[in-house]
Amino acid sequence: MNKKKIKTIAIITAGGSGNRLKSGTKKQFIEIAGRPLIFWTLDKFTNHLEIDEIIVTLPEDEIKTYSELIENEYPQNVITTLPGGEERQDSVFNALMLCSSNTKYILIHDGVRPFISSEDITRLLESVEEHKAVIPVSKIKNTIKEIQNNKIIKTISRENLVNALTPQVFEFDLIKSCHQKAKSEKLYFTDDAAILEHYGYPVYTVECDSFNIKITDIYDLQIAEVLLENNFSKDN
Repeated sequence: MNKKKIKTIAIITAGGSGNRLKSGTKKQFIEIAGRPLIFWTLDKFTNHLEIDEIIVTLPEDEIKTYSELIENEYPQNVITTLPGGEERQDSVFNALMLCSSNTKYILIHDGVRPFISSEDITRLLESVEEHKAVIPVSKIKNTIKEIQNNKIIKTISRENLVNALTPQVFEFDLIKSCHQKAKSEKLYFTDDAAILEHYGYPVYTVECDSFNIKITDIYDLQIAEVLLENNFSKDN
């Protein structure tokens, strides 16, 4: 009997409300250079040869419209859409439950990070084969201060501090089991790596490009517009 081909699946979380932008359009759907922001992010995964399938979580009130747009934009790719949950962690959990049993690796990425490079995706996938759980990080550039009531308490050394980025990459069975535990215990974390940390599993890092910014506020959006409209990308 032939074994099923093992799969690498990317989960793209795009189910958020984007309230911090104070825009009538959710930030993942704001058009830049004639395309929704989410498309610029999806390009990095649809064009990567090691990604077999993609699951996109979308706001429930937008799922019909954007599922059709995604299907039309990427007819050659295997892409599944589903409604996002109440929290990002719920969205990821629901996506994990859709993955078939022959899934080997999972990448979990923010839909509003359009500048991840193909090279960094490849490096993360190489690392996860050895470590089972890896995340991209970048060095912190600014001096970090701890404050209280607008007063500096202390300056924190940057030596062992990094920015946590996405896609975070995991062995499927490991991340699925940890998400299931967190779900049953009603525990929520700020990212997927923190779930594994909580249950005592080691998570390793790969230093990646700080160019991989998350579009959070109007200033990030303005930077993204300049870069994408001028076709500036680490993959170009």
